[in-house]
Amino acid sequence: MTKRKVSNQGTPIKGSPWVLGFVIIYTSLQILIPLRHLLYRRDLQWTHEGSNFSWRMMADHHETNVSITIEDPRTKGVYIVDPQKLLNDKQLIMATNPYMLFQYVQFLKRLTKQHMGIKDPIIRADIQVSVNGKPFQYMFDPTCNLSEVSYSPFQDLKWVLPFKEN
Repeated sequence: MTKRKVSNQGTPIKGSPWVLGFVIIYTSLQILIPLRHLLYRRDLQWTHEGSNFSWRMMADHHETNVSITIEDPRTKGVYIVDPQKLLNDKQLIMATNPYMLFQYVQFLKRLTKQHMGIKDPIIRADIQVSVNGKPFQYMFDPTCNLSEVSYSPFQDLKWVLPFKEN
């Protein structure tokens, strides 16, 4: 019986540096994207920002009371918007998400310009939210003209009110 010499050295993996670079970038993104909620300044359970693709599981229940008004600054006419007539049930969660509300207000701004001829509408949202049965409180400043606000996930949004623990 002949003894074979067994080498402890494995065969080196040879591959393109592009493949290695892709694997490193892909793996880094898979780790960093779910942790991006750490970059937000606001209470994520309150605003739900950063919850998509996140490792944070938030099992909570939101109830909302929504009233949106559009005012024509020229005629002082006030129009009440019923979001349930323009949105489906999934889209109605915009009432508890600053980015979605911002997008909805931009949509209303275009709609009022096209169909009502209101050039610079004043859009206000009176949105009260209850989280897990706690008392209702304002999520957004009801006196703020939302058609003039800007949105950035990493900036302090003065029109988003903080959650008040009762």
